[in-house]
Amino acid sequence: MAYALVIAGVVLPLLLGALLLLAVQFRRRRQLDDDLSPVTRQHLHLFQGGQLSEAVVESAKARLRSLLERGEVEAVEATLRPGMQYVVQVRALAEIGTDEAGRILERQLQRRLSNDQLEQSWYWIDLASSLRSLNRDRSLPHLLRCAEASGPQPLGHFFAAETVCFLGFAGYARQGDTRLGRTALRILHQALEGLRHGVQAQVVAEARLGELVEGLWDHRPDAVDPLLVRVFAEALRQVRRSQNGEASLDDEPAEREGYQWQMSRLAALEPFLADYLNGAGPALCASLTKTAGPEQRDALLALIDLRAEAAPVLLPVLGGPWLDDPELAVELLGHSRDPQTGKRLRAWVSGQVPMDRRALRRPLHEPARRPSVPAKVPYEAVLRALRGHPSAETEGLLSLAARDFDPTFRAAAVSSLGWWEPVQRRDVLAALQQARRDLCPDVRRAARAAQARLGERQAKRR
Repeated sequence: MAYALVIAGVVLPLLLGALLLLAVQFRRRRQLDDDLSPVTRQHLHLFQGGQLSEAVVESAKARLRSLLERGEVEAVEATLRPGMQYVVQVRALAEIGTDEAGRILERQLQRRLSNDQLEQSWYWIDLASSLRSLNRDRSLPHLLRCAEASGPQPLGHFFAAETVCFLGFAGYARQGDTRLGRTALRILHQALEGLRHGVQAQVVAEARLGELVEGLWDHRPDAVDPLLVRVFAEALRQVRRSQNGEASLDDEPAEREGYQWQMSRLAALEPFLADYLNGAGPALCASLTKTAGPEQRDALLALIDLRAEAAPVLLPVLGGPWLDDPELAVELLGHSRDPQTGKRLRAWVSGQVPMDRRALRRPLHEPARRPSVPAKVPYEAVLRALRGHPSAETEGLLSLAARDFDPTFRAAAVSSLGWWEPVQRRDVLAALQQARRDLCPDVRRAARAAQARLGERQAKRR
């Protein structure tokens, strides 16, 4: 009897704990499902290998073909409404394949179908894929303008991957002195980058990316072009990780052979591209004070890709009016090796942000609805950039920011700790221990990661 009571006393708490854990996981999964729209869930199913019903597509094709044969184009466009049937109707128009069907699909790129950015991105990917299946190169300007007008979007890598696979894309990418040519280079970089973010390796062969980059190298301008710098830098990253791409195509011999051929073109260019990139930093730094708008942004992004030293150019004008994107400038300074950079960044935010008063306010578990720091001060970017400038003063500033009332800045500060052996180890560990009990899950995750970097065993425990 006593033995049974002992077993019950041990087993029951374990069972209750397991049930509680399952309940929490179910609640998280249910919350995630609730956050995703039906259209997004539908496309995730298709992305994972699911198929649309052939009978449903054929039915839609028959209905739309009948309307097109009667010249009722407006009626066809009226049927293209956002929702679960959109991908079916777009696929049906692509299979009909007439010029009028192609023009209808092109016009859809100009529509804003949903306020949900993720859902809208899926609609654009549907359109790009369908237009590509029609081999409709004349649609490329519409796709490029769509990407240019929409700016950064969720799933932008996948939209870019569809776009670069058009046969005529290389022609636009070589027109680097035109607006659409500049957009094409940005899309090419995004597609190459996407290979590190879920885009399938088949794109390398389908888009003939090796030949494409080779053509850009052969026709490069005399002056250093920041967009070409970004494309070449990403191409080199792909060469270094080509074994991963090959491994993903083990079950597809033909596609693997095409991938290897394209990567061999990039590998042959590797020493020339590396030499070009090594000399690009000074020229791009010099251009920062002479450019503005998208050109300046492209130069900053290229310098970030190169992790170039830009402190001599940026520190004298930090906070000045000519920097259109101070957050990118600060991110670039995070790679600086100039000993004055950390001191200047700390002085900048300390003079602009009342960190002591903010630390005394009641902490929020969600980001503040309105900006709580001056728009001209990229506070979050500075906190993240300081991870590259270790010192006792940096540790003190980050530990203070880790008590900010806004979790956005608490998470940024905590994420910058643990990248070097602390000068004041006890104070840093105390700040991380407090962050582990934070109201915001992002802050707690950042604290566990920082403790793991420092080798703290308790970081493994929830």
